[in-house]
Amino acid sequence: MKVLITGSAGFIGYFVSLEFLKNGYHVIGIDNLNNYYEPSLKKFRLEKLNKYPNYQHLNIDLSIKNQLIKLEKILKTEKVSITIHLAAYPGVKYSLKHPQKYIKNNIITTQNLFEIINKLPNIEKQVILASTSSVYTGNPLPFKEDSCIKEFLSPYAMTKFCAENIAKFFHSIHNFKIIILRYFTVYGPYNRPDMAIYKFFQNILQNKPITIRGKEIKRDFTYVEDASKATFNAAKLLDQNQIFEIINIGSDNPIKVTNLLDIMFQLTQKETKVIIGPYSKFEPPETWADTTKAKKLLNFNPSINYHQNLLKTLNSLLEYWQYLNKKEIIEKQQNVLSEK
Repeated sequence: MKVLITGSAGFIGYFVSLEFLKNGYHVIGIDNLNNYYEPSLKKFRLEKLNKYPNYQHLNIDLSIKNQLIKLEKILKTEKVSITIHLAAYPGVKYSLKHPQKYIKNNIITTQNLFEIINKLPNIEKQVILASTSSVYTGNPLPFKEDSCIKEFLSPYAMTKFCAENIAKFFHSIHNFKIIILRYFTVYGPYNRPDMAIYKFFQNILQNKPITIRGKEIKRDFTYVEDASKATFNAAKLLDQNQIFEIINIGSDNPIKVTNLLDIMFQLTQKETKVIIGPYSKFEPPETWADTTKAKKLLNFNPSINYHQNLLKTLNSLLEYWQYLNKKEIIEKQQNVLSEK
């Protein structure tokens, strides 16, 4: 069975791809390896995926017309059972400065992908769409899937909710089966460099200060391997007729960021200065997922062993940084040889 996974070299996309590969699926991965964050990390993940004979990579930008034509030609010869749309521009802060990039990469690309699926008869109309806890702003805790989505504090949240509504349209008008997964602050091995966990470990090891937005700030941190297993299990729900479900993927166990930092200090056996800044007006002081639905529908049992999960994360980042250093040394040697 073949699945199409967009954003396959991304943080969550990498682990979702692994989950399907290890369970015997053929994965067609789409990722344009853009420079939202350092492409070297995406290439590092991709090197690992390419070791699987049942992984096929397509370097395609879903916002560019001639690349969409290329994708359509390739997919005409494939029979794809499920599409998992993870490709998007993430992050609240960056979206405030670059809203147009989020409109292009979160809304336009989603529309383009759904149109291709709808057009090609050999691609089944079964889609799992990645969304975010950021859409819940202004709602009471814990966040529930039936909450009224009424305000957005960032272009990121707005564009992800627009993507949800594109999915809803194709479900209603074109009979797509849809599952929307709202991920809550996913962390883990090969973490994105723009996220707090990566920055915290990096600053601790480099003896640089860490800034936290508010002393009591809490986040519902979700371990990435739990998120990928939930995504895999969500695919089984697509057997149901005319399904449209929105499901929270979180730990249901918010933790203070300062407490998380204490664990990171223990793991590294180092400490650095912590600066407590003002709360961000663009993000809630606390997130908390009601995971009742995920437990019922996906057999979801998330890990809250932060010590173990953060240790795996730290070891993976040390592996990646060592890879970067080796790569830099090799490139310097090649440059010296080319000059001779």
